[in-house]
Amino acid sequence: MRIRCDLQVNGEERKLILVPGINEPLGHRALKLAAYLLFWPEDPAIDISPKNPALADYDFLPDLMALDDTGAIKLWVECGSTTMNKLNKLTRRLPRARIVVMKETERDAQRLREELQAQLEREARVEILAWPGRLFREWVSALQENTGVYGESSGLLLNVVVNEHPFAAELKRL
Repeated sequence: MRIRCDLQVNGEERKLILVPGINEPLGHRALKLAAYLLFWPEDPAIDISPKNPALADYDFLPDLMALDDTGAIKLWVECGSTTMNKLNKLTRRLPRARIVVMKETERDAQRLREELQAQLEREARVEILAWPGRLFREWVSALQENTGVYGESSGLLLNVVVNEHPFAAELKRL
């Protein structure tokens, strides 16, 4: 299912279309939308082309990315599963960028943090954000093919109305 989003957040309006990749579950697109809203001030990009000059030396793509004024990557976001190899490369290649992994549950996030501590030299460079309790399931169930989101996003907090359903969540940082 393609999700067409009309977004009115923090006093700004934007439109966003989340097109599913091959075998991409709805939950992955739901994480992408949440990340987009959480990083709203950075004006992040989704569905980034491999032809983007900032990605010239990369053999993989982010789920979400934001660039600074010089065109350098300042934010790289992975949603759901990612590999240790990819995170290791990112921590080396992006010394000044914020590297974030969004997870559906705190348990998944804790498991990833433990893997990072065991396998990665620069594990502290990777920020992990997780949905508390069952809130991610509620978030996914509120999304429809045509989705309207209205409200505010600040830091780790989403205080929005999604398709007429009030929704407040404060994601956990691990």
